[in-house]
Amino acid sequence: MLYSFSSQLTEGWECARSIELGHGIVEHISVVGMGGSALPGDFLRAYSDRAFTNVTRDYDLQPMPPHTLYAFISYSGNTEETVSAFESAVNRKLPCVVITSGGNLLDLARVHGIPHVEVRKGLAPRLALPLLSAALLSICNRARILNVREDEIRDAARMLDSSSTSASEFGRALSSAFYMRIPLFYASARNEIIAKAGKIALNENSKTQAFYSVIPEMNHNEINGFDVLNGQFSAVFIYDNDDHPQNEKRMRLTQQMLSERGVPAMDIKLPQENRIFKILYAIQSFYWASYYLAGRYNVDPLGVPIVEQLKKQL
Repeated sequence: MLYSFSSQLTEGWECARSIELGHGIVEHISVVGMGGSALPGDFLRAYSDRAFTNVTRDYDLQPMPPHTLYAFISYSGNTEETVSAFESAVNRKLPCVVITSGGNLLDLARVHGIPHVEVRKGLAPRLALPLLSAALLSICNRARILNVREDEIRDAARMLDSSSTSASEFGRALSSAFYMRIPLFYASARNEIIAKAGKIALNENSKTQAFYSVIPEMNHNEINGFDVLNGQFSAVFIYDNDDHPQNEKRMRLTQQMLSERGVPAMDIKLPQENRIFKILYAIQSFYWASYYLAGRYNVDPLGVPIVEQLKKQL
């Protein structure tokens, strides 16, 4: 699944490039999903600030302005919260589009005549991020919310393919730094998805605690919590030359302060090429780290038994 990141990009783009939306003018997009299926909304926000993007992770919808397209994403198609929100949107006759591999959501979209993109099955939702995100970008392109170039998608896929070995090697090194420690991920608000995806990967794949925050907000509260350490932590700082200079300065000072207080801190410098590539390369590296860490902890990186136990009790 990790090696398929590059092919997922072009596959997702192709899946949605011919979709007929029929919703007239679209000025905003509200992405509705949970877990790994909500990450494409965060990806869209990280990709461009030219589109007003809202991400809802709940049973119902948040109020949005007119000319909003609601994109419901559930890889399995059976996510309880997303199906509930979709039924609410249909009852209110809101403009909708669906991205899924099947399940109840696909059935409902067909029954109600809602435009939908059916992606292939066989992936874990969190590992279908390139597939779902590329499909969402393709929809935004069709809706004229964004002007996404096909060559940008294909260039990103090519670069991901050629860098897959280095991402794996970097992930292996990170897994050594994370072993028997609580990983902490820090990024700018613009790159929040990278830190969030790293945290999620460690939670779901490595079955361990991990947390993330964004700078500068972290400097106004969380940084104070490192005077009294109640655990063994390891921090990763995500640097991007496109970030505000003051945020880069804050990140370096924060990294230094954590190191001085006994928290090993390393950094990852995002490549300066294609924006899609830089986001997915970092996320792929963190996913590799979670894969190798799962091996160190002798746990299954794919199964999510506690999540399944909770679903049964619900």
